Amino acid sequence: MNSKVSVEGLTLQRTASNNTHNRRRGTGGEDGTAGNRTDVASIRSSIQEDVCFPPEETTNTYTIDFEDLEEFVAQNHTKTPVAHPFMPRFSQQNEQAKKVFHDLRNGEGAHKVSVEGHARSVAEDADADTIGDRNEKIIGPDSSSENLQKTPTHWDTQNRFTFFSSEIDETVHAPELGGLLMPDETFRDIFELGPEGGVWWLDMLNPSEEEVFAICGAFRVHPLTREDITTQETREKVELFKSYYFLCFRSFYSLDKESEDYLEPINVYAVVFREGLLTFSFCQNPHAANVRKRIGRLRDYVNLSADWICYALIDEIVDSFAPVLHDVENESEAIEDGIFTARFEDSRAIMQQLGTCRKRVITLLRLLGGKADVIKGFAKKCNESYAMAPRGDVGLYLSDVQDHVVTMMSNLTHFEKMLARAHTNHLSQVQLAHIELGGHSNVLLGKITVLATILVPLNLIAGLFGMNVHVPGQDAGGLGWWFGIVGVILTFSAICIGTMKKLKYI
Repeated sequence: MNSKVSVEGLTLQRTASNNTHNRRRGTGGEDGTAGNRTDVASIRSSIQEDVCFPPEETTNTYTIDFEDLEEFVAQNHTKTPVAHPFMPRFSQQNEQAKKVFHDLRNGEGAHKVSVEGHARSVAEDADADTIGDRNEKIIGPDSSSENLQKTPTHWDTQNRFTFFSSEIDETVHAPELGGLLMPDETFRDIFELGPEGGVWWLDMLNPSEEEVFAICGAFRVHPLTREDITTQETREKVELFKSYYFLCFRSFYSLDKESEDYLEPINVYAVVFREGLLTFSFCQNPHAANVRKRIGRLRDYVNLSADWICYALIDEIVDSFAPVLHDVENESEAIEDGIFTARFEDSRAIMQQLGTCRKRVITLLRLLGGKADVIKGFAKKCNESYAMAPRGDVGLYLSDVQDHVVTMMSNLTHFEKMLARAHTNHLSQVQLAHIELGGHSNVLLGKITVLATILVPLNLIAGLFGMNVHVPGQDAGGLGWWFGIVGVILTFSAICIGTMKKLKYI
């Protein structure tokens, strides 16, 4: 089926790379299909998919079913989001607007659809991924481009598909799979490599279940791999298949440090063929853009291959932990230094800071815990005679990444010991403060007890002479009895106070 139908009216944003290569156009007929395309029958059986039979073996390393991709793009498919805690939530109004937009794109009630979209790209200038603004206009039968403006939905405007190839001088961004194609261009044209070889890379952000099924089917990806992607397998691993190897690696959410989702795990999946690779992620992250930036800087100095891009992606994910570890180190040292100088009133804030920092360390230990074994096993497979294992110096590079992971794990263990020691010291400080406060309270209670001991007999004397009965001296004239009673009270108080001081009670 002609892919021209699926991309009619789509205006793509293409950004030039640092080191450009002449684009090699595919040879095609007037209808936009490749002239030398071979008809590959797409045998799909519901029974085969249900029991997860392996895909048909082919004589080549892999065979892309371009017709299947073009057929999928030409049809109007509903999007079933793959569940992820960070995926954007779409309102009912946005869903209705998205449906109207798709209907207009497919020619139902619209004469022309001009999409310039709002391009959201996390890449840098060096890797030809820039952030641009595009306006989306829908022109219907009774409207003009001047008075009808559609607010694009998040799903439609987000550049979820990014295609890089060593055969073209552009990195292509598009919100839909069909948007990767220019008019009169087919998937064969962009995926074909020259006789001297090359590499292509299709990166997908938040793909729907239908898109994952279509792409995995077109690239002959094993159903078990497809299941791991759609269910978002969390265990990090590397699996070798007949025509590719599958990598599952974990990163973390780092776009907003103030967010409650900061350091939450993010899964990155890579299906690596000899000629290229597919990457899937279900949360916005800068890793793919940083790797493309690195390719833009080093493509003239390295032997660019799918294995090297996979290594660069692993290295980028591991390196993203370094700034977080640096922050944890500074925070740990600040907490340890401030334990012995903090006031008793700051105990609650220090405990909260200690708990937050230790929680961050435990999270990083959990994220980095399985990476060393995965990379070690991956590097070991590179040195063995596996057909699809990476070749060349990739194994050496992976060993270097493994050293970085081991060093980070060692540093995190040291930080955890520092925080545990600081926690113990802080509790000791709090306990000493409580003991000191208790001592002051005991001294104060002792003084109150001495005062009460002196006042009780005096109250007895005052009570005896204050009764409404005849008491000694009641009928006597003058103030002799009064001064006598007061003198006895003062003398008794002085004797008691002197005795208490001698006994060191006060």
